[in-house]
Amino acid sequence: MALPALVPAADAARKTKLPKAPAGSRFYSPPKKLVKGRAGTPIWTRTARGLVRPPHAGRVLTIAYRSTSIRNRATVMTGTISLPKGKAPKQGWPVVTFGHVTTGGADNCAPSRVTAGNTELERMTRSNEVVGYLLAHRVAVARPDFEGIGTPGRHPYLIGSSLARSMTDIVRAGRKLKLGLGRRWAAAGHSEGGMAALWTAKVGPRRAPGLSFRGTAAFAPASHISDIVKLARNFTTVSPLTTDFSALGGLILEGAAVAEPALWQAYRDGGLSPEALALMPDTQRLCLADLAGTDSLGGIAPGKLEGPKADQYLPSIYAVLDRNDPGTLKLPGIPVRLDQGADDLVVWESHTSEVASELAAAGADVTFEAWEGGTHENITDLEYAAGASADWLIARLR
Repeated sequence: MALPALVPAADAARKTKLPKAPAGSRFYSPPKKLVKGRAGTPIWTRTARGLVRPPHAGRVLTIAYRSTSIRNRATVMTGTISLPKGKAPKQGWPVVTFGHVTTGGADNCAPSRVTAGNTELERMTRSNEVVGYLLAHRVAVARPDFEGIGTPGRHPYLIGSSLARSMTDIVRAGRKLKLGLGRRWAAAGHSEGGMAALWTAKVGPRRAPGLSFRGTAAFAPASHISDIVKLARNFTTVSPLTTDFSALGGLILEGAAVAEPALWQAYRDGGLSPEALALMPDTQRLCLADLAGTDSLGGIAPGKLEGPKADQYLPSIYAVLDRNDPGTLKLPGIPVRLDQGADDLVVWESHTSEVASELAAAGADVTFEAWEGGTHENITDLEYAAGASADWLIARLR
């Protein structure tokens, strides 16, 4: 069911004169005087080239735009906007804002910065098949990097409201440019980006009331994180099975502390082991694959990340994670599609099935499909859920 526009389009599609964007990494750190301003407006853009361009794209822009940080302050976020080939229809291109899988929280983990030598190349481009399918079917795609990834500040990992603002404000900012973006929009994403898509269904319609939100499609959305943390505590020796757990554990701990700053002191006061505390700064300089290395957090068993006072502080961490679980969302009447690989070892089918039941019980119009042979790595491929999910989105954007 489409959500009606409640007020005249505040984010009217009109050309905005912008300052010239600088070359290189300075693009991602505009001066404070340019960051100040209304959320959902562009700061500057530049033409995206190379691996940043998805298949079947026409014009592709990298965009820096104004948004609101987790501390409710003006901030800059970045991402890309890809247009289909050809001329926009009279009513404008429908738009899908697409959230990426976890890549890490450091600046070079931003998918809009992807290069051939980046250790996150596969994850940064993992959803290209579904994005390309949408573009080939005349749907524009916005792809935010998320708060603090590529831009100043820390990334609030798995914090739903932050993810949703980045997903929504890139669409609002894109409509300020002469790109032909229409009012109809939807959200989609994978893993962390799947959580972002579900939270966008909650936050987006209110944040962009002049637009028409049509639904959300999530591939293996992150959920039940506190349950996974509790399980990971049982692994007390390093093995090839634990390295990713420890890297993700570092990002989870950082995200919780970005949301609840008192946790930083708790970590220093015995919440984390000395070894983990010494390596936590790696979350600001390394992406996920390198964080999982044995010379970084991957060299510490998940159960050894915690310090002697962990039991004193874990309830506060669990509370942050549970507040952000997508299964808690109430999305009455909103169309939601969930696709899940039956063989996914990162996000479990049982967890996504439970999210589907919880959302449906709270009034969402839920479609859930599990894919035999589907994994966390291939669920967004055309061989698995990409085409079915994209067709579902396209039907709702008509």
